[in-house]
Amino acid sequence: MNNIAAPDLLEKPKIGLLLPGGGARAAYQVGVLKGIAEIVKTGSKSPFEILSGTSAGAINAIALGTQAYHFTNGIRWLEALWRQLSIEHVYRTDLSGISLNALRLAGSLFNANIAQDERPVALLDNVPLREFLRRELNFNRLSENIRNGHVEAVCITAMNYSEGKSVSFYQGGPQHTPWERWRRQGIPAPLELRHIMASTAIPTIFPPQRIGNHYYGDGALRQLAPLSSALHLGAEKILVIPPTGHKRNYVKPIRKPSSPAFGQIIGHLLNSAFVDSIANDIELLQRINELLKLVPPEKWDETTRPLKPVDILVISPTRDIDTLAEKHVKSLPFSLRLFLSRTRSGDYSGGVNVASYLLFCKPFVDELIELGYRDAMRMEDEISEFLTSNICSLKNQSDYITQANSLFDE
Repeated sequence: MNNIAAPDLLEKPKIGLLLPGGGARAAYQVGVLKGIAEIVKTGSKSPFEILSGTSAGAINAIALGTQAYHFTNGIRWLEALWRQLSIEHVYRTDLSGISLNALRLAGSLFNANIAQDERPVALLDNVPLREFLRRELNFNRLSENIRNGHVEAVCITAMNYSEGKSVSFYQGGPQHTPWERWRRQGIPAPLELRHIMASTAIPTIFPPQRIGNHYYGDGALRQLAPLSSALHLGAEKILVIPPTGHKRNYVKPIRKPSSPAFGQIIGHLLNSAFVDSIANDIELLQRINELLKLVPPEKWDETTRPLKPVDILVISPTRDIDTLAEKHVKSLPFSLRLFLSRTRSGDYSGGVNVASYLLFCKPFVDELIELGYRDAMRMEDEISEFLTSNICSLKNQSDYITQANSLFDE
């Protein structure tokens, strides 16, 4: 009997890490990554070849890219970065500044000229975040890590306000080519601080960022296919860490029904941007995988765009972050608590808590990191198998079986 060896067919697939946005909620991702580093025990080698992030997830993706030469140490560094983060590192909290911004924001609804000056309208001034990231992130090291093969590609997504499309800025090797799809495109670019500031510009809360001739806002807006950037960059398996419950039914507190206030409506709009698109895209990918099981593998390449199954693993919070945020609202500065209370954005009466996006305070961040770590350790077996398995795709499995049968026939 011949010994059958098919190393080319059993090569370890490229794994992408997708980090969606969610403001301060992205601290949950750090806890999950901390657990992953402990589970896989890879030491210096990162299990992720492709890093893709949106909004606050873009900060985590870039941070991991700058530390890709040593994964375990990089996660420790990222955790320390988040644990030292405070509201003062993210946005101004003085009452006069917030009041003036709120007036400009309200005035822009009736006078478009207010939004046409050099200072974009937004509730909060996030210059402190720009300075914090400028000090902490080494973009030259990101380029070195890509050049040395510690990470293959890094991508962050923002929304082009001028053209109404989702733009994924990516940095990687020459094997990666730009793409254009309906309302979304991939553009190669040396990633810089301005790309992060664009991706994290939560609408109406943080000001848009100008890049070239266009203004960009939070990448979760108009992001019709959040998984697509990682797939375009070559990921064959994707680990997704959405900082909100994916298809989880939390027990909701019973509240007296009331007409939704402005803050509650904004909260639902934010959740729609940050939650719904990623949930729908995951569900679509899972359905395509199921359909491919019914199609002979040799037919997969006969479509206009070749099809292939993509393994996906989702790790999401086992507790409702909106509910967790409610007990920490008191940690916000008085100026912001006053605004949130007037617009009913800081309570859970509508099932959404806008404050959860802005709570860059130690008690809330620490709790989310610990929650993420516990959730990762609960899934230790699944994570280990997903990240270390060399199981080939369904097509390669079929090719391998065909090759094996021909050898036995001989």
